[in-house]
Formats: sequence, structure tokens, C-alpha cells
Amino acid sequence: MDLRHLRYFIAVAEELHFTKAAERLHIAQPPLSKQIRQLEAEMGVTLLQRTNRHIELTDAGRVFLEKAKQILLATSSAVTEAQRTQRGDIGKLAVGFFEHTSYTLLPPIMRAYRQRYPTVEVQLRWFPVIEQVNALERGDVDISFVRPVTQFDGIASETILKDRFVLALPSDHPLASEDEVNLKDCADERFIVYTQRLAPDFYAITLKLCALAGFVPQVALDVGQVYTTLGLVSSGDGIAFVPESVQRVRFENVTYKRLKGRQPKIEVLLAWKQSNPSPLLTAFVDTAKRAVAASFPGKT
Repeated sequence: MDLRHLRYFIAVAEELHFTKAAERLHIAQPPLSKQIRQLEAEMGVTLLQRTNRHIELTDAGRVFLEKAKQILLATSSAVTEAQRTQRGDIGKLAVGFFEHTSYTLLPPIMRAYRQRYPTVEVQLRWFPVIEQVNALERGDVDISFVRPVTQFDGIASETILKDRFVLALPSDHPLASEDEVNLKDCADERFIVYTQRLAPDFYAITLKLCALAGFVPQVALDVGQVYTTLGLVSSGDGIAFVPESVQRVRFENVTYKRLKGRQPKIEVLLAWKQSNPSPLLTAFVDTAKRAVAASFPGKT
């Protein structure tokens, strides 16, 4: 017995006429009659009561008709679900993120992804930036936003944003009126810097930028998160470097100024295990790249 037998039987049972059923199936009538007889013989059950004038379903035939329809419907559903899974339309996806992506990259990406793939269940999980790759390796997340702060052995990645630092200043700071700030003018300022253990890349870039400007920064405080940094700038505790994409966050008494001259770029990547290149991941990366390109022109 195969699905073809079920389709043949359903057509005959609904038409109660072999010739009409054969026309519906686009086959000749004799082979159809033969297939139904073979089905009955295989099952050891009489499904159709035949007379010279008409055909009737037996009680067994009526039961089998209902179950045969359910089987074909379930088969069609299974094929559709498999195809949707192959396209990355359904499933579960655990996404890791770190602090400043939650109010820069994550909102436009998740809006676009949920609109494009509404039936995918997304679980968002926060980890410090230095823990993102470890979370991938442990299997805590399927894909994660990362910065290049650790080794990527066995991890595939794709850059989705190339950012740079801007200077966050209290709005009443003397340099707040400048269009661009020459970092050499900040040699006597107190800086809020990033803790080396928690943000080694931001810490290193901060020291490099100040060194290129000819000074070592006076550290007012060291912190682990950009949002905390902005709060401290707002309170007048110092000035700080923050990623340019953070400018969309409006803090009272904080203004953002570009720095004169060239500076290193800050990369944000999406990373996943090389052993797990699923359609869900491919779809998420593609959507993320499109969303970032639309929301942050010139930064991809």
C-alpha cells in the first residue's frame, strides 16, 4: 500500500463511480479498478460493495475513507513543514546579545526578523561581550552578536557593522559647541574608560586613540557598559568614547561629537558554530544584514 492507493480509493469513494473517478485522476478506468481490488486484497477487507448499477461504501470502507483522508492531510502537512524548516521559516532560535546591541542593532533586526519570520520562536539571552563565544561553545545560544575580543576557533562569523568611536560630552562642556573635536584638546580631561577585563577591545582602542593624540588619559572611573558610561557623562563625572551607533540614545545633558582624523573601526559580528549552519541561522544573518544596512547606512 502507498499514498497512490489512498488517493485512488478516496476518488472512487467520493465519486461512487469508477469512470468519473478515473477521469478525476486522469487515468484509465481498468487500471483504477485493478488498483482498488489490489488494495482490498492486501487489506483483506471489502471496501466497496459493487453492483451492476452502482457502488456503495461498506462500513469498513467508510471508516477507511475517513482515515485515508487524515493520512493524506498529515502527509501534506509534513511536507509543508519540512519545506518551511528547510527555508528557515519555522523553528526555535536562541540569540545572544551584549549590552549596547540591545538599543542599537537588536531593535531594527528583531523587528525585521519577526515580520519576515513570524512563526520562528526567538529566545534572546544576554551575556557580557567576553562571554558570547563561550555561550556559543556551550550551546546556550545558536547565534550571537560578538566583538573580536576572544579566539573564534570552530566559530563562523560575519561582520554586520563597522562602527567608530565618538566623544560623549556633557552638554555644557566647552567642547560641546565644536563640530568635531581634536582629541589633543582633551589631554587634561577626566575620562570614563572601559574595564579591560570586560571590554578589552574598547579599553585598547581608548588607550591607542589617546596615545596617538600624545597623552595618557586621566581615568575618572572604569565601567563595563556603554549605558553606564553615558549616565556618568550626563552627571558630569567625565567624558568618554562611545560607539557612533549609540548616538540614537538620547541622554539628558549628553552631546556626541565626532573626532577629527582617522581612527580604528569597531566591529560587531554575528557568530555561530561552524558545525551548525542551519537555515534558521542563514535567514537570521541575511535579515540582520539588511536591517543594519537600512538603519545604519555606510556602516556595513
